[in-house]
Amino acid sequence: MTHRLPAFVALLAAAAVLAGCAKPQPPLVKPAPPDVVVDYPTARGVTDYEDFTGHTEAYRVVEVRPQVTGLLDKVYFKDGDFVTAGAPLFDIDDDLFAAQRDGAEANRNLARAKKELAKTLLATAEKSLKESALAADEYAKVRAEFEAAAAAEKVAEFDLKKAETTLGYTKITARYTGRIGRRMADPGAVVKENDTVLTRLVVVDPIYVSFDIDERTLLRVRRLIAGGKVTSSREARLEVRVGLADEDGYSFGAPLTFADNQLDPNTGTLRLRAEMPNPGLQAGALPALTGAAAATDIEQRGLKLLSPGMFVRVRLPVGREHPGLLIPEEAVLSDQGQRHVYVLNDKDEATYRRVTLGPQEGKLRVVEGLKPTDRVVVSGHQRVRPGSKVNAKPADRASAAK
Repeated sequence: MTHRLPAFVALLAAAAVLAGCAKPQPPLVKPAPPDVVVDYPTARGVTDYEDFTGHTEAYRVVEVRPQVTGLLDKVYFKDGDFVTAGAPLFDIDDDLFAAQRDGAEANRNLARAKKELAKTLLATAEKSLKESALAADEYAKVRAEFEAAAAAEKVAEFDLKKAETTLGYTKITARYTGRIGRRMADPGAVVKENDTVLTRLVVVDPIYVSFDIDERTLLRVRRLIAGGKVTSSREARLEVRVGLADEDGYSFGAPLTFADNQLDPNTGTLRLRAEMPNPGLQAGALPALTGAAAATDIEQRGLKLLSPGMFVRVRLPVGREHPGLLIPEEAVLSDQGQRHVYVLNDKDEATYRRVTLGPQEGKLRVVEGLKPTDRVVVSGHQRVRPGSKVNAKPADRASAAK
């Protein structure tokens, strides 16, 4: 055992030397506070609203039917054309109706001539009666003949007017300015009076926006009206906002013009309708057409942005405008269904703040539970924890507004 002692001592000495050469462990580096973007709530007037899905409807829909039975002779439009009021649409063969008109005109002329003759005879009879050269009963007979001739002329005038009106029915024109549909009868077909549908004409400017509101919203609005917080649309103009399928916002305003008189028992909803102008496509929707000539061409062809049957989003105001605070939508977080934001204190430490959401205004959201002086974390939430210190950077409001 004694001969192993020097080796053991040497091993301990070598271990001590190696331990002395090892580098000391570096101290732990405290991570830098995360960068976050903060902003103050925007204070402005806001209006509560409810959103609904609606659709567009034609201002007028007219089924074009013939008012006489006959052979369809001509068609003046192409399917889908834009037509103006009074433009020709169809011709029905008018030979028979023109002959009837000519016959009625001849009968009228004959009746007129007979009346003029009877009028002359009556004047002569009156003179003879005054000179006692004609008996009273003979005078009465002459006068009766004149009255019969005058009545016959009126009947002939009526028959002529009827024949002219019937002849006019062979020329079918557009009653309104609008978009024509496809023709449902071709030249050579026999069309029946007030029965055959020749085509359909729709008026698309202005255009209706119809939507259904639920019973809960209806009761809410009526209670607000009863409390004087909302003015009824029957007393003052109420405008809804309309958004199209290809946009996030609401580009159009439309005054409410109609509310149905009862709820649909199947859906429990009430139909409302607003009316708005249907914008044309002059504002660059057709890039190949430019200049005043192009705008005139577009107007002449009646090219409109909206067609009946389109789905739209409708925003119905509920209540009057009131003060509100708005923050960017991305500042709002969710924790097990609870909406909250991070607010910085005077030490740039993040604090958890629960909020209640209101309506959305573009990229901003109306919230309750904040003060105008609160610095709200807008972006950079990933590394933020309640009580953690952050490096706050102000938001660029100019770029955010865009």
